[in-house]
Amino acid sequence: MSTQHPDNVTPPFFTQSSEMGGEDEIQEAYYAFSHLDCDEQMWDCEGKEVDIYVVRKLLARYERFFKEHPLGKEIFITLRIPNPTVEKEEAKIIFETLESIPRSYDTAKLFYKKDIPPIFEVILPMTTSSQCLNRIYYYYKEFVAGKQNLTLSPGDITIADW
Repeated sequence: MSTQHPDNVTPPFFTQSSEMGGEDEIQEAYYAFSHLDCDEQMWDCEGKEVDIYVVRKLLARYERFFKEHPLGKEIFITLRIPNPTVEKEEAKIIFETLESIPRSYDTAKLFYKKDIPPIFEVILPMTTSSQCLNRIYYYYKEFVAGKQNLTLSPGDITIADW
């Protein structure tokens, strides 16, 4: 697994400046997959402005590579989310990040023309109990994935069909 931009003596060759920005992180993930032969990239979703369109950007910019090496099958993105038990000021980032998983799935489905979930797992740092993990699991199951079965008004189509 590759993690995002560890401390370096000098900035990587592909960065625009000494401070890595969101677009640099997309290129960094591609570089880790294509040149360093990493099979998994941890995408850090805490403590900064997060690019929740990482899957869309990787597939659009590096189409040939990802056609040959399917994201979610040969190589993987793992999201690292903030732990709301410890990092209360970052807690709402969890909702945005978890909501990005179905959108990333839809993007990959259109790209590959088959069901390949591009997001591998979610990392919850500083976990203090199984309850912390269960909260993430049940929030995703009930409020993110689960809402597809709801209707917006009585007798209407489901959100999934909409």
